[in-house]
Amino acid sequence: MNDHSRFASPFTRVRLVRTAAAATCTAALLLAAADADAQRNRRRQAQPQFSDATTVTVVEVPVQVISSGAPVRDLTRDDFELLDGRRPVEITGFDLVDLSLVEGKPTQKQIPVAARRHFLLFFDLFFTAPDSVGRAQQAAADLVLTSLHPTDLVAVAVFDTRPRLVLGFTSDRSQLRQAIRSLGQVQVSETVVRDPLGLVISDIGAALAAGDEVAGGTQTAGGIDAGAMLSETRRELQNLQEQAERGNEASRIAAMTQGMSALSDWMASVEGRKHVVFLSEGMPTRVLYGNQGLTDEDRASLLADSEAVIQGRTQEVDQQSTFGDSSAQSAMERMLRQFREANCTIQAVDVSGQIAGEAGSRRGSLLQMAKDTGGEMFSNFTNLGDAMEEMLERNSVTYLLAFQPGNLKQDGKFRRLRVRLKDAPRGTQVVHRPGYYPPRTYEQTSPFERALGSAQAVMGGVETGDIDAAVLATGFPADSGKAYAPVLITARGEDLLAGVEGSVLPIEIYAYALDEDGVVRDFFSTRMGLDLAQAGAAIRQSGIKYWGHFDLDPGTYSARVLLRNDITGRRALVTGVLEVPGDGTVLQPPLFPEPPTKWLLLREDPSEQRQDVAFPFLLDGAPFIPASRPEVARGGEAQISLVAMNLAAGAVSVRAQVFGPDGEEVTQGGEVALDQSQASGGALSRLNGKFVAGKKLDPGDYTLTVTVTDSANGQHSSSTPIRVL
Repeated sequence: MNDHSRFASPFTRVRLVRTAAAATCTAALLLAAADADAQRNRRRQAQPQFSDATTVTVVEVPVQVISSGAPVRDLTRDDFELLDGRRPVEITGFDLVDLSLVEGKPTQKQIPVAARRHFLLFFDLFFTAPDSVGRAQQAAADLVLTSLHPTDLVAVAVFDTRPRLVLGFTSDRSQLRQAIRSLGQVQVSETVVRDPLGLVISDIGAALAAGDEVAGGTQTAGGIDAGAMLSETRRELQNLQEQAERGNEASRIAAMTQGMSALSDWMASVEGRKHVVFLSEGMPTRVLYGNQGLTDEDRASLLADSEAVIQGRTQEVDQQSTFGDSSAQSAMERMLRQFREANCTIQAVDVSGQIAGEAGSRRGSLLQMAKDTGGEMFSNFTNLGDAMEEMLERNSVTYLLAFQPGNLKQDGKFRRLRVRLKDAPRGTQVVHRPGYYPPRTYEQTSPFERALGSAQAVMGGVETGDIDAAVLATGFPADSGKAYAPVLITARGEDLLAGVEGSVLPIEIYAYALDEDGVVRDFFSTRMGLDLAQAGAAIRQSGIKYWGHFDLDPGTYSARVLLRNDITGRRALVTGVLEVPGDGTVLQPPLFPEPPTKWLLLREDPSEQRQDVAFPFLLDGAPFIPASRPEVARGGEAQISLVAMNLAAGAVSVRAQVFGPDGEEVTQGGEVALDQSQASGGALSRLNGKFVAGKKLDPGDYTLTVTVTDSANGQHSSSTPIRVL
């Protein structure tokens, strides 16, 4: 029987002032995983990021350079000129991402979020017939599952009577397959835990019933026969009817453009180069453009209108049918401008299955959307991935430029950017974001935008933020079911409290476990309000430590945790490698006991805790709570516990290596000395000893890697971040 009283005793009982639960987003817009800790440190130093509460603004500008239809590679920082308005600015950051050189698993390579390709699959259920929705689903599946790069982030959204996000930006192809198949039509049990960031949707038991979400059907223009044109009375009646139908179509177009304008606002909060893959039959062209894109029946009607004008019967002629609806045109132009300013192209996909002559009255709107945002239109294709191959190749090389704007006014105005290529050959095309807005304060963003930004940070996997935080994730076998993976998260109190003026500290925690293919295998989240009258002193002294857990099958995972103050918007994203044991040998990260009184200790709700597992952290039979990021004095020593599964029985040896933030090993950085009579054996081995830090280590953050060699000469390594005081 497990001793749960010892398990719970160190955790402080604090009055939690529960914040109002945010309405669950069906998804949020929004990969890269854990390289070695040293590489993560280098990336964090090299890549400037927007921060919710920083006084220095860094603008990142993704750029593609195309010549003769192919991307130009091997350019350097010195090849570019960057202008903020008319003023040349210094390029303070530079990176190159060439997807042809990024191979392997999605979580094996860190790519700056702003340099990653983002594709939003946007299904139009408003103007698209049910049969065409099925073609759109197949086209999207072909694109995602066969043509996109593993590091591409993809989201799914639909428009029925308003835009709805089904799945946030993710590299998880299994979730995308389900989202494309369901288009959000999922019946969710009350017992299912919903993902507040929309990176996970529920399992799907049935495919989408075609056409269930098409609101009001699709408008089709009625034909005009020869007899009707000979009757002036019938023509007048028909004009009235057509005006009413066009008014309805104009209202529907207004709803669509308004919804897409909202979508462009959401996309503007996503960093990087974005593509909306708009799967639609198009909007009624005649409402937008009048007599452009006419069918044969339209042309016959136009001849009759011309005859009526010649004979002075102008009352029979509908002016909007000739020149188009000006309000609809203006709304369309505003919407497309918003997409351009959001650095988002529309790749329009005609899913009608019709040839050009049959679809001409609708295809014009798709062509305008693509042309005016720098995208392309695709029609009459067999496989959408094949049709988009050239576009995908042109966008496979991204140069990420960064600069710091001077004297930036928080006036909400759009700032235009220009990127020039020095000595560029004739015909070279430079594609870049057209400009930027000054960053808004956290209070100015909507809950949806906050969730979207959080989801993108989690899937990006690049450690960043303005809260000093750390995470420790370990895996232990369980007597039944999946393995138990406790996750310990710490956050510095002064950072959490900065800017908080009230009596409650609202904290949000989102934690995800991604496998090597970028698939989210488990997650947990919590929103809490800490009563500062009771807990403020403890938080100020050090900070908080939160204990959650994943339930996972054996394997290697990237644990990603986003922690945020929901008043100030200050946040941190921290990551760690998680090894869940199976039949093979696994060495967990080195564990350093620390006093339970050091932090304000909090734990997941009792209903969420595993009751079938023993307390996992023991030192000579006594329970302890390990540090998420151990701290040790220069030349000092600290207790250490090495937990291994399935080591060969017998004597072991241990080697320690300390790496600096640059990834270089520090000579005489430290050593591990095991206590006497330490040996491995059985399914679970606990090797206890001391870590002695090198006397020449400067204060700062390092990575400690420990390698255990067992009696069968098997070498097994694991790492943990450490801080030298």
